[in-house]
Amino acid sequence: MLGLAFASCAGSANKPLVDPSAVRFPLVDAGTLEIEGTVVGQPRARDGIVYLATRDGSLTAVVVPARQVIWKFKAEHTVSTSPELGEDHFLFRDDENVIYVLDFKGSLVLKTLIDEAVTSAVRERKGRVYFGTADGKVIALDLSAGGEPLWEFTAAAAITAGPVFVGDMVIFGAADGKLMAFGKDGKLVWEFAAKGAITADPTAADGQLYFGTEERLLYCLNAATSKKTWSRRLQGALLHPALVHGRRLALAASNSVIYFISRRGGSILSWEAVPSRVVHDLADAWPVILVSSGGPSLGALDFSTGKRLGEHLVSGPLAAGALWVSPFIVLVTEAGESGRQGLVFLWPKPVASSAAPGARSPGN
Repeated sequence: MLGLAFASCAGSANKPLVDPSAVRFPLVDAGTLEIEGTVVGQPRARDGIVYLATRDGSLTAVVVPARQVIWKFKAEHTVSTSPELGEDHFLFRDDENVIYVLDFKGSLVLKTLIDEAVTSAVRERKGRVYFGTADGKVIALDLSAGGEPLWEFTAAAAITAGPVFVGDMVIFGAADGKLMAFGKDGKLVWEFAAKGAITADPTAADGQLYFGTEERLLYCLNAATSKKTWSRRLQGALLHPALVHGRRLALAASNSVIYFISRRGGSILSWEAVPSRVVHDLADAWPVILVSSGGPSLGALDFSTGKRLGEHLVSGPLAAGALWVSPFIVLVTEAGESGRQGLVFLWPKPVASSAAPGARSPGN
């Protein structure tokens, strides 16, 4: 009897734990929220709040569980790029190259006009703001000193990717294929010459950098030395930063394919075609990847195997990549006739009434 009791305990302990808030298909609607204006770039999410920008220059913060707007901020000019979540601030720029830094309550901390075209993301690291320009300048500002310049470096071509942070280094990519790493003092630590313009941000993981070029090449470098570990030519160019988990990369390419790549040698492990010319940013909802097309389809792939887990159809085209705000999936959708946009909140159907795994969810 004691043996049976111990065996029973051992059996229970070995059962895999199921996260009740994990992504599961089919999905059901949990609510909607209409948006004033047209969403630009990729919305961001943190701590249950979604931050999005619209073309008219409005920045909006939405509490996901309550589906309520908690604050709005209006820029001086129109906006065309994604907002960025920093360590302590929310950052974005408008189309007249005015950079705004807000706290997470929506209050303005810094506003500064840059006298040339800003062509990279604007991001924060340890009290500094970093960005690049069309004239090839890499610029660091001191946030605590009211945005005073700390250092500046001029490259040979427009800055088109980054900044990405690895330890004390900040990394930028350029239109001439140069990937550059700078120290805190602004000195060039290393430079790597790739083939083709770098337009998607590199991804840093475990001392390695993964990035692609418009020549459809994918590279893996040692982040400390820039030594190339491997490179591989794909059938499409990298559209967005790659996702990394374990021994795999997942990335969306311009040939409407999601590739799963071995981190060790760069071999293609599997791939999945997307039925759309547009593929938005992939969402990491480990162990699931959410794939948003330019149509009304949201797909889910298993990161470990690359297998399709499900699909959900909404009433209109998706205007941005899905956001995973556990236990909700947040989509930006567009109504076909009116063109008005809104947020759609989805979550898994209760387990007791769920269909079999891999089922197609038709939406409403």
